[in-house]
Amino acid sequence: MKPPENPNPSSLYTTIQQRLRLALKPIATVTVVLLILLIIGLVNRYGITNNAPRPMVTPMPSVTFVAATRGKPESELVLPGTLQPVRETQIYARASGYVKQWSVDIGAEVKEGQLLLIIDSPEVDQNLAHAEAALASARANLQIAITTLNRSKELLTRKFLSQQVVDEQEAQMQARIAEVHANEADVRRYRESQAFERVTAPFEGRITYRNVEKGQLVTANSPDPNGWLYRVSSTNPLRLFVNVPQSQARFIHDDMPVSILLSEYPGRAFTAKVARSAGALDPSSKTLLTEIRIPNDQHVLASGSYAEAHFTLKLDNPVIILPSNTLIVRADGTRVAVIDQSNHIHLKPVTTGRDFGTTVEIITGLDENERVITNPSDSVREGVIVNPVASKTDHP
Repeated sequence: MKPPENPNPSSLYTTIQQRLRLALKPIATVTVVLLILLIIGLVNRYGITNNAPRPMVTPMPSVTFVAATRGKPESELVLPGTLQPVRETQIYARASGYVKQWSVDIGAEVKEGQLLLIIDSPEVDQNLAHAEAALASARANLQIAITTLNRSKELLTRKFLSQQVVDEQEAQMQARIAEVHANEADVRRYRESQAFERVTAPFEGRITYRNVEKGQLVTANSPDPNGWLYRVSSTNPLRLFVNVPQSQARFIHDDMPVSILLSEYPGRAFTAKVARSAGALDPSSKTLLTEIRIPNDQHVLASGSYAEAHFTLKLDNPVIILPSNTLIVRADGTRVAVIDQSNHIHLKPVTTGRDFGTTVEIITGLDENERVITNPSDSVREGVIVNPVASKTDHP
């Protein structure tokens, strides 16, 4: 068996050099590429090949806009209110005494003049009897005075009595006539008081509250604000009072149709009309008090209910409508950013009207079809050139 041969030193060195060359070649390539990129960056950054400074190029900002459009020629005005009876009154006692009986309770429909309750008032009955007796006595005395005067006049013609006696008897007759008139007035007064023992309905309606019980003591002309006996309401038709803002007051007129909506009747609108308005604005609230009449033949609507009155206003010149996100609210007032034909920004002061949440009315300061920037940022300033992009979201 032969012993292993020793490797040649020169061939071994050559092999090592080849391997190092292969390992360093990628590193050298990457290093050269990095140096080239570094040189290119320095040239672009500092202008090594050109001593003149290069201007900074500011990118043109892009903004979205919407066109200012007018609202619909018809505008809906919604105002809240409470349904009220067209007539309502509280009935008090005009005669003092005890309640003998009551005839109707809450919810009852009553006619004008219908008996509601009877008051037992012995004092009034006794006073009437006394006044009638006094009247009979006064009439009897008057008859005696008339008879005496006639006889005295006959005796005067025969010269049996003086003229003075006849004059005195004539004066007594006039006094008796006055007594009769006074007693007749007392009788009428007590009869009227006795008639108040029967409490009747003042008009056709419905009993909405009873505040009396049998045997209860009632006092005529009581100063107690809670001393009333019944509450009567006339609920056909009903009425609704609303306060119309100053900006819409000029559109309200008599017999104007109105739709009444109630939450308990979803999808159903009750027809009504404007009955009258105050004709003048309230100085404190700057609103016009308006009365609406609602027919209630079937008594479906209950007085005291919350309701909404929907008016359809005919607008001669509809106002501009913009999304709420176009407004720039600052200490010096409300403005909008408008883009002109050369794509320059102009900040215009505007006067806003009603706020509908997502949209708002622009009363003055803006023309139709002007391009208004939406969601303006702090970079939106007067005179800045922008790249306008139409908004994809339509607005009313």
